[in-house]
Amino acid sequence: MGSMGYGVDSLFRKDPAVAASASSGGQTDSSTVSADRSGVASQAEVGRIFINGIRTGSLSPDDTHYAGQVVARRTGLSQQDAEKRVTDTYARAQATLKQAADKAKAAADDARKASAYGALWLFVSLLIGAFVASLAATCGGRRRDL
Repeated sequence: MGSMGYGVDSLFRKDPAVAASASSGGQTDSSTVSADRSGVASQAEVGRIFINGIRTGSLSPDDTHYAGQVVARRTGLSQQDAEKRVTDTYARAQATLKQAADKAKAAADDARKASAYGALWLFVSLLIGAFVASLAATCGGRRRDL
């Protein structure tokens, strides 16, 4: 998933204050392991929501609300803060995608210009070669006739 995976991972970062209060208990049990497994599934689901949003051009309010619920449940943020984090992360993902598309267009444009320039000079060199060949043939024909 690349940078999309990084963006989705950043959604699920815990608030340092919430993480400190949760870790003060100091116990690790099987519920933590199952929460981690469901967390991976949640991240994958939110990633698919983002991919669909990018494909369609916008993140629907229902998707934003649902992803906000998942983020709030996982990070301990309020629903509003989680939804803000979702919209901010989605906006960053769209901006990154637009940057990549712009770079690809610029690279394609540069390649087009370079190939057109190369084709022009190939044509000019072939014309010069044909002119030199005809000149040499003319000189050779005159010399033969002498």
